[in-house]
Amino acid sequence: MRRFISNTEKQTSDALMARAGYVRHCVESGRACYHRRLNDPAFPRFHALVAVRGQGIEVDLHFDALDSITHKGNHDQPWAYEGVRVDEEMRRLIQAMRGAPSLGSINHPMHATGRTTVPPSKPKRSLFEILFTYKS
Repeated sequence: MRRFISNTEKQTSDALMARAGYVRHCVESGRACYHRRLNDPAFPRFHALVAVRGQGIEVDLHFDALDSITHKGNHDQPWAYEGVRVDEEMRRLIQAMRGAPSLGSINHPMHATGRTTVPPSKPKRSLFEILFTYKS
């Protein structure tokens, strides 16, 4: 799915995509590539190719999935480029670029958003305590 988004704030594509929860990972055919993972494994994810055009940016968005049996991608499948999943993500992406609060940090690696949540730590026990301490 391809959309043109006017960039009235004159921000870089990196800043706009980061606002939507995307991380830059390469340059392909002269366009910057960004992705937003849905969970900890690398796939499935949303993949966006972004090019600066005049007073805005052009975003070409699709859904990347990896077949766990054949280990092939889905770039030849029409559902990767159209449908409810891609429509909703494009809508969310455009809203985030225009300043709406983004939900991009949900199910996204913490290192990309800059937020860290430290779980409460339990006191560490020595090997001796583990082996020789009786718990009732």
